[in-house]
Amino acid sequence: MATRPRPPTPFLQRSTPAAAPSPRVANDPPTRPRPVDDPAFPALERLRAAEPRALQAALRILLPDVRRWLQRQLGQRPDLDDATQDALLALAEALPRFEGRSAVRTFAHRITLRVAYRYFGKRKRDEGLQLVPPPPDEIDPESRAMDREALRRLYRCLDRLPPKRRVAFVLCCVEGLAPSEAAEVAGCSANAMRTRLSHARAEVARRLSGDPYMKTLAQRRRP
Repeated sequence: MATRPRPPTPFLQRSTPAAAPSPRVANDPPTRPRPVDDPAFPALERLRAAEPRALQAALRILLPDVRRWLQRQLGQRPDLDDATQDALLALAEALPRFEGRSAVRTFAHRITLRVAYRYFGKRKRDEGLQLVPPPPDEIDPESRAMDREALRRLYRCLDRLPPKRRVAFVLCCVEGLAPSEAAEVAGCSANAMRTRLSHARAEVARRLSGDPYMKTLAQRRRP
């Protein structure tokens, strides 16, 4: 009895060598799908393709966020421009290694936060600070002055917090991030972030409750 010949192996079933895994970037956990809807993401895709000026395009998109993150962590201070420049330089080095394992802005926020840590403690005691831009012009001058003074006192309080607790307070109470989101930015666990936030809130409340000016301000603003 003749042996039936074996059919040829289809082309699509031929084995191909597996691609080598890409090296992971430190502190870039695989927590989210690639954010193709992020405006900065297409610029990073062009950067991977070695397209000229792609890095500059990504940095221009991220610049407003970088400055806002630093302003809220450090306050409005004379060296804010220096901190912003340092953050952009750090991002220029880090962005080409971005693998899309987290949102682009989460990655950029994390890099910017590392720069902010370097600036903690550099502030002069008599330096005037504000947490956000001045109130709109329609607010009366007395209220604007009170807001500026309240923010200055809040920052004086934040200056006395350990850096990690300060970061937790700003990320959650100023930026409005959930503890899990803040943990992703800070590179810690959600439980660690909740613990830092709890201590920070208690310390801020304790210090501000003993401030006569803040007590008076709170009483004046009660309905």
